[in-house]
Amino acid sequence: MLKSRLTVAVMAALAIGCAPSAWANTTDATATPAQGASIQQDASAQQSSGPQQDESDAAKKAKRLDTVTVSGTLINNAQIQTAAPIYTISAQEIKARGFNSVAEVLQSSVMATGSVQGASYSGGFTQGAQTVSLYGLNPEYTLTLIDGKPITQFGQLYNGQSNFTNISNIPLAMIDHIDVLPGGASSIYGSQAIAGVVNIVTKQHMDGAEVLVRAGGYDGGGGSSQRMSLTFGHQFGKLDVLGGIEFDNQSPIWAYQRSLTATNPTPVTVARVLNYGTIDTYNGLVQGYISPPDNCSAMSGLFNGTTYDTHSTIATRTGTFCGSKNVYGYTTLQNQSRSYDGILKLKYDLNDYVRFYSDALVDAQQQKWTPGSSFNWWGPIDYPQGLIEDTNGNILYPERVFGPEEVGNNYYNQLGRQYDLMYQADVGANGSFGDSNWLWDIYFLRSGDRTSVSQPERMAAAVDSYFGNILGPSLGQDPNTGLNVYNPNWQAFYTPLTPAQLAGFMQNISSYSNTWLNNTHAQVTNDKLFSLPGGDAALAVLVEGGSQAWYEPVNPLIANGDVWGLTGTSGGGTRNHYASAFELNMPFWKMLTLDLSGRYDHYSTSGGDNGKFTYKAGLEFRPFDTLLLRGNYSTAFLAPDMSALYLGPSGSYQYITDYYLCQTQSGGKNCTQNFYYETAGTTYANPKLKPTTAKSWSVGFVWAPIDNMSFTADYLHINISNEVAPQPADMLMRENAQCLLGQLPANSPDCQAAVSQVQRNPLTGEVENLTQYYINVSNETTESVTAQAKYLFPATYVGQFSLQFDWNDMLKHDYQVYAGSPTINQLTNPLYSQEFKSIVSGALSWSLHDTWASTLYWHRNGPSPNYTGTINGPDYPGAAKVAPWITWNWSFTYSPTKNLDLSLLTNNITNKMPPKDGSYATTFPYFNTLNYNVYGREVMLQMNLRFGGHTD
Repeated sequence: MLKSRLTVAVMAALAIGCAPSAWANTTDATATPAQGASIQQDASAQQSSGPQQDESDAAKKAKRLDTVTVSGTLINNAQIQTAAPIYTISAQEIKARGFNSVAEVLQSSVMATGSVQGASYSGGFTQGAQTVSLYGLNPEYTLTLIDGKPITQFGQLYNGQSNFTNISNIPLAMIDHIDVLPGGASSIYGSQAIAGVVNIVTKQHMDGAEVLVRAGGYDGGGGSSQRMSLTFGHQFGKLDVLGGIEFDNQSPIWAYQRSLTATNPTPVTVARVLNYGTIDTYNGLVQGYISPPDNCSAMSGLFNGTTYDTHSTIATRTGTFCGSKNVYGYTTLQNQSRSYDGILKLKYDLNDYVRFYSDALVDAQQQKWTPGSSFNWWGPIDYPQGLIEDTNGNILYPERVFGPEEVGNNYYNQLGRQYDLMYQADVGANGSFGDSNWLWDIYFLRSGDRTSVSQPERMAAAVDSYFGNILGPSLGQDPNTGLNVYNPNWQAFYTPLTPAQLAGFMQNISSYSNTWLNNTHAQVTNDKLFSLPGGDAALAVLVEGGSQAWYEPVNPLIANGDVWGLTGTSGGGTRNHYASAFELNMPFWKMLTLDLSGRYDHYSTSGGDNGKFTYKAGLEFRPFDTLLLRGNYSTAFLAPDMSALYLGPSGSYQYITDYYLCQTQSGGKNCTQNFYYETAGTTYANPKLKPTTAKSWSVGFVWAPIDNMSFTADYLHINISNEVAPQPADMLMRENAQCLLGQLPANSPDCQAAVSQVQRNPLTGEVENLTQYYINVSNETTESVTAQAKYLFPATYVGQFSLQFDWNDMLKHDYQVYAGSPTINQLTNPLYSQEFKSIVSGALSWSLHDTWASTLYWHRNGPSPNYTGTINGPDYPGAAKVAPWITWNWSFTYSPTKNLDLSLLTNNITNKMPPKDGSYATTFPYFNTLNYNVYGREVMLQMNLRFGGHTD
């Protein structure tokens, strides 16, 4: 392997920052440059001279039993290089840059260009979970591991559609470092490793104990947090013990606690009666309001006394309504959270050739949030056409929003609760076959996630009964409109409820999900298989098998329609999985190393079997000591999501173009303009789905022109085919028209399906319902360049400085809904993606005499689409980009003794809010919650106290 200046420079860079490594990483996050250089010694020199002569046989045998977690390779030997870059951030860097969670670490990566839902996405499907989108791709394309072993997926579905891994429940206390391996890695890890692999590597050994205490809060209020952790370890003869516990607590941040989100520029509905006119004047548009009889006097105390009688901003509307600018403020933008974590690692050396081990990780987490008063309201949506009629013939829509005084406890009574239990445990053994070079490892792994959510909801019968009493008894149905006629008591409608009255038609509705996976893994490795001119060849072979499950049953009250305005999806099932893989590393000569790997995965379900072979070839070329050129080509795959295989019927509404009616009624002209309307739809699972497949390749270099300086750059191309998605409505409507018009054989299976899946009204011919199944249909391509520059300045009397810059630019992100449809440029079309094209970050670090240390961290998200663009498309008037978002974090640490660190951490030191977007002016929360947050400046104090020896 490479030594001299390139090795020293890169290892120095690894010691001071987040490095894209050309080599596999050890678990020692605090290695000095000299230690790193000794780890990365030239392979051919080691092979010729052998181990150090003064190393005892017992020490050598014990060392062979140590397991080194190396990302991106099956050959767990830190001396083996791979051709793919690995981006690493250590626990020390995580602390110095102020990151509070694994989610913050990964979402701050320059490769995390995609927009993701989280706590700020109020009313989302998975508000109690966090994830990451690498290169703008769906989170399901990123595989997350702990110590190289898979963790189960979250039970709830991302955006209600796909399975994903929740990274909000992984504790920081035991993390040694986090590796991100870009691009396809299925030949090593199997399914899901398309966009990349995240490997969270925990501490492996500790002699002593460490206590961490952190507390902090935000300038604007809310979000105060506390963290306490204890890690400990010791060697008791043949038994090595390492453990840790962590407690985290965080208060919520409410929209009313930030000036940007506290108030709307114009009053928002508290109570109003929309008037659409009479049958003679009705045109589908609101013409005015039925004014409150008391000019909102009774409601004036709601929303902290800000409710008043107001006119519409649309001048033509008559009448008034009760409104407040503070309605949206009672929404949580950061969850209340409390978690309890524990980890235990045991290793027992039976003899010089066999070691038993077991690892267990448990996280119990409770989160609370509310999507706000805009989700807590009543209207006659379950009445005929969602409207009523009064005795004067007015077509009306009464709407009522419940304020904090009615909910009680300043809206805390409306908080939903999520209880999540995530666990991972393994038991295994590793060792060597005598004194040979053949090493073996076998383990059984169980990982699971059990989530329950309880949310206060309006019960249909109770809420309708309450407002039915206000509307009065139905006086019959108007034959002209089909609406029920009432003589409402509008004074009662405009009268606030008491908390007891509101509680009378609310009930906590629970939902439940459960996922788990079992995996038995056996591997044999030889890192000295045979000699080549450049060193020893290495081989690894594995076999594994197991099963996984996903269950998310629907609450019977929801299924029966007993909950007002709420629907749910459900499903569940299991599948079995078997795989075998190999990796061969061959240093043909000192300048050239080839790495080959291949894997076959087989999945079986009640609906059938799937199999996929993937492979990877990587090449490392070192024309001279200071330059490494690298490249790799790989195939990857994603087994069909459990949700796509087992999802129950899921209802939705969507707009379609009716090509059949267009052809029969207007000769096929102006179809989109004249035959574009909304229809109901039902999506079903498809047990016959095939895997999504991908091909990726990358080329790059590492260059160290002088000591203590390195440059890295890599180009990555990912092409994804056969993506699983519901049948595109447009494709189905085109095929339906061709079948009905006789352009395709009416008796063919395709036509029979297309006709049966499009249910039309027998009188009008319009589509009343669209039945869609998940199919392999979409394609996607990304191209990106990731680069890094690092420099360790010469030591001076004022201390040691280091500098690092990371940069990623998305050159391309194309998406094709189905074969033959137009290719969508997601970097320029905000209707389909709001991702960042580029992200840059930098860190300037300083230390002096192991007593003082400081880091200034800078992060820049590039421009993103404004609200107008995301709603109306890039060509709509006013569509534009918002300015880049730049934030700064700063940390300062004082160590009065070698065992005590006192730190001041300040995140977002300039209190930067999301970039201004004028087109969001009247649309809550007035910024893009998928890309930004309004948390502002956070200040934390932290203490680290160590007892005993060292950690590695």
